[in-house]
This record gives sequence, structure tokens and C-alpha cells, in this order.
Amino acid sequence: MAIVSWGMGLRPAHFADWHSMAQVPVLELMADNLLHHSGGPALWHTSQIVARAPWVVLHGIGLNIGGEDPLSTAYLSGLRSLCERFRPRVVSDHLCFTQSLGLQSYELLPVLRTQKTLEHIVERVDAVQQFLGCRYSLENVSAYVEYQGDEIPEGEFLSEVARLTGCGILLDVNNVYVSARNFGLDPLTELNRYHLDSVSQIHVAGHSVKDDFLFDTHDTPVCAEVWDLLNLVIRKFASESDPDNREIAVILENDDAETSLHSLHEQLV
Repeated sequence: MAIVSWGMGLRPAHFADWHSMAQVPVLELMADNLLHHSGGPALWHTSQIVARAPWVVLHGIGLNIGGEDPLSTAYLSGLRSLCERFRPRVVSDHLCFTQSLGLQSYELLPVLRTQKTLEHIVERVDAVQQFLGCRYSLENVSAYVEYQGDEIPEGEFLSEVARLTGCGILLDVNNVYVSARNFGLDPLTELNRYHLDSVSQIHVAGHSVKDDFLFDTHDTPVCAEVWDLLNLVIRKFASESDPDNREIAVILENDDAETSLHSLHEQLV
């Protein structure tokens, strides 16, 4: 049986509150907020708060695993340094591309899910895991566009990457729901495409409802439908046979600086 532990993303707006909180949960560190710091307040606060956490996970947005441009050695070197410093149990990024021909999209764009793309990503994941010397995990993204050339559903695509490379899946339940609703699919059907034995971590978050689509904004409370999907996943973990007794963190994501840490913590207890 997998052991589920609850946690939150560590955001600078809440540093002062984290220092005074009696009990710190599992913490998720945003790699891209720390990569270019060799000292200073951000690293100091993070180090002090992390020292009180039961364990941490490290999450990034800048790897560009699905892109055609060469992987950045500088980015990977910075990531490896953060791993050595904070010893995260899970290191992750997104199954997406964020750069092409040197141009940044500033958005997590879905990859074209074909056999050719699969082989390309498998090769790059192998290179990342070899460089870092540890298992890497990839997260499913919220999507607002789809491609006519898509051949493989996202859950099956990511699960096959995990099977071929040994990488983990960071299962974002909210992203499953958002993408499914945006394309007229059944969220439960899409959720069931993911192989839970590869899941190393879970995300849950809130989204915004626009005129004709859902937008993954991380600034609203988690809706009831997403909680229901999460509870289904947790029940499956509780019923499965797991000789290794995996510990899996469920991280609540919220990027709204105006939302208090206390109100976020209340959602977890």
C-alpha cells in the first residue's frame, strides 16, 4: 500500500508564516526560483524552512523535455546542485515544450503525441536521469490546444515514457480534469489511462472557468470534482499491493500571493 503524505508549494510570499508555523508538511520547492542563487535571502529562507520539513520534492518548469533544442547543460547543472543541497525525494518537470529555435514560449505547451515524439522524449529523459544520477518525473500539463496529428492519449503516452525509461509520473489531477473538460472528454476515463505504479507524486490545484474553457490558474480553491478524482486515486493506492510501501506526496499548488498560508493549510487538514 502506498503511503500518502500531504504538502504544499513553498512560495516567497509565505516565508514569514512558514517560519512561525508549528508544523511544516512536505514541501515542494520551485527549482526555477532557486537555480540562479548562490546565496541571499531566497536560499536562506528556503534552507531554514526545509530543515523543519519531513521531506521535500523539487519541481521545475524550464527543462523543455519535449523540445527539439539541445537540453541546457547549465540548467541541468543548476538542477543537480539543488538536488545535492536539498536531497529531494522527487525531482520533476512537465511533459511539454517551452522553447523552439531558441525562442521561449513562456507557456507549457503540449507535445505532439506520436511514436516519433515518444522516442525523442525517451532519449532525452534517459540523458537527464544519467546527468542527474537519479530518477526524474514528468507531469501531465493542462492543455488548451490539441493537434490533428496526435496518435496516443496523454495518459497512455506518459505511462509508456515511464515504462521505457523508469522515470516517474507526477500526476496532476487538476490538469487531467482541465484538459478533459476543454476537449469534451470524460475526466475519469482520462485519469484511468495513467499507470499508477509509475506515479511518484501528485498535484492538486484550483482552476478558473473562462467563457468556453477551463484555465489552470492555481489561484482558486480546488473544486469538488477534482477532490473526487483525487480521492479515487488515493483509494486505488490504498488498495494496491505495494511491497515497497511507497511514500507519495500530494502537493496543493497555489500561486496567489494574496491567499494566506493558513487558508491553504486548512484545505489539507
